[in-house]
Order: sequence, then structure tokens, then C-alpha cells
Amino acid sequence: MKMNRTSNHNQVPWKAILIILLVSIITALHFLTSTEHIYLHSIYQRSYYIPILLASYWFEILGGLATVIGLSSLYLIHIIRDWGHYPAYSFQQYAEIAMYVVVAVLAGSLSRTQRKARQRLEAAGAELSAAYKKLNETFDQLRHSDRLAALGQLAAVIAHEIRNPLGSIQGAVEILGEGLHDSDPKSEFAQIARKEVAALERLTSEILQFSKPAPPKQLPIDPQEIIEAACRLCADQARRQKVEIHFDAAPTPHMMVDPEQIKQVLLNILINAIQVQPSGGRIEIRVSQDATDVVISVRDFGPGIAAENLDLIFEPFFTTKREGTGLGLAISHQLVNHNGGRIRAESPPGQGAVFRISFPVSNPETTENRGRTQ
Repeated sequence: MKMNRTSNHNQVPWKAILIILLVSIITALHFLTSTEHIYLHSIYQRSYYIPILLASYWFEILGGLATVIGLSSLYLIHIIRDWGHYPAYSFQQYAEIAMYVVVAVLAGSLSRTQRKARQRLEAAGAELSAAYKKLNETFDQLRHSDRLAALGQLAAVIAHEIRNPLGSIQGAVEILGEGLHDSDPKSEFAQIARKEVAALERLTSEILQFSKPAPPKQLPIDPQEIIEAACRLCADQARRQKVEIHFDAAPTPHMMVDPEQIKQVLLNILINAIQVQPSGGRIEIRVSQDATDVVISVRDFGPGIAAENLDLIFEPFFTTKREGTGLGLAISHQLVNHNGGRIRAESPPGQGAVFRISFPVSNPETTENRGRTQ
């Protein structure tokens, strides 16, 4: 719509020039043609309808009337000067001027009606386009949800069946490793076994958490508190890898979320941001507010995310790490959705990656009423 208005605005000068040029040519023909050629003057007289119709179509009623006033002023001079001695014909010409006004008003009204109809059609087209886009997004979300539900059920069954014997294996490994000296070759194998069993235990826990997430206990929380808590939990790892975490704190409204779940989301993202910068780097955290949401942004300055992977990073079991499970971001995506928020990732070329998490602003009245009810 803006582009159309700009285009029309750019066309106004040459349209006006064309109308002025047509009126000038027709008027000049009137003045230069002898009154002996009445049939030519009749043709010129009707030719005035061309600029009138163009002006009415392009500039609606006001444009048409302005053109009529302009050409009538010139035409009246011609009538009085050259046809004053011929009352019958001059009366016909005066009547023609009245017809110019009628045509300008009618054509201008039709042009205005057409313009409004076109605008309604464009608005309806824009609404249909937005509705179609939203429908596609909803369909993708439903398809994604169905796929996750089926995968979650299968994963839950497998993880549950693995967890019990895994606990027995872990206990057996601990017993076998007792009393072994560090120089004993069996001690090394026992440590490897402990490490691998711990990794399996962590994986099964993540699968169970993904397949059966706890319902969120939403409370009005200051986002700054959750961010600071997550930063404290990963501060030691960041210090070991020489990664600086900068939090640009700013006062923002509270948001209705489960603080523990969102802290876990931020912790997952921060740990990923630290791990992608093994030789040191920087993480920037910012909190802002738009019209309806509080937005938390976490930016790292690592290698970034490949464009073809941006749509896959929240899929379960998708990972580019050698030892990753591919569930951290999937769980984060799930927890954010369950808390009524949205999460998205961006990765401008050569500028690392940024994760943006947005939650609706907490309504103070709703919060107060909820507190009274409880």
C-alpha cells in the first residue's frame, strides 16, 4: 500500500501537466480557428471532455471541477469575444460549460467509488494473505506437535525400560570399582564405565523430561531475577573457558512464567553459547519490551548456526555436537511454549547466534485477583 501511494504521488506532476497541455492545445485551436468553421469549433468544444474525464478519473471530483473552472475561464473569453454576435450559438456553448460540470462531478464520483472499492479489495486481499500465512503456521505447528507427541510416547517407554536396569548397572560398577588402586588397569575401565553410565542416566532423564514435562507453575516474575540465577549457575564453566557474560539489565514488567522452567531454558542456551566458544569469547544478554511482550535476547559470538540448520535446531535429537543428545533446545522450546511464550533463533553471517525468548507482560490486575483467590 505504501508503495502504491508513493507511485501515485510520483505520477501526479506529469498527469497534471498532460491535462494542462490538452486544455491549452484545445483552447489555442479555438482562438486560432476562424468562426467560419463552426463544425471545427463544435469538435474542439467536445474535445474538452477528454481532459475533464482524465482529471476526474485521476484526481476525482475536485480534480475534475478544477479542470472545468480553468478551461471555462479561457473558453468564456473565446465565447464573448468571438461568438457574442451569435446569441443562439453562444447560448449552446454556455450550456456546454454546465455539462462540463455535470460530467466532472459524475466521473469524479465514479472514480472515488472505484478507488474505495479497490482499497477494500486490497485490504481484504491482505487479510486473506495474513490468514493464509497464519493457517500454514498453525498447520506446521500441529504437524510438529503430532510428530513430537508420537516421538515422546516412544521415547518415554524406551527411557523408562532402560532406567531401571541402568540403575543396577551403575550400582554394580560402583561396587566393582571399590578398593581398586589408581595404578590398577581395572580402575581406568571402572572410571570409563562410570562416565558412560552417567551419560546414559543423563540422556534417559532428558528423554523422560521431554516426553512428560511437568505442568508450569506460573508466577509473576521479574525477568532480571531469572537471568541472574541462570548466569550464576554457569558462571564457573564460563570462567574456565574464558567466556565473559554481559547482562544489560533494564527495568521491565513482570511476566507470568514458571521460574524454574525458564531458568532451565536460559541455562541450556547459555551452556550452548559457552560451548561454541571453547577458546574464549563473549555472551550478551538483553531484556527489552515491545507492545505486548517481554523479550530476552541471548547473543554469542561463536561460529553461528548454518542457515539450513536454523529450522532444525529445536527438533528433538538434532545436534551438531559429537557428544550432544540433541534434546537441550528441544526441551527449551517445549518449556517456553508451555509457559505461553515463543523462542526463535537468528544467525547473521559472521555474527554468531542470537536466541530471542518472548513472554506476554504480566497483567497486574490478573495477578492481584489470582493472589486473592489463592
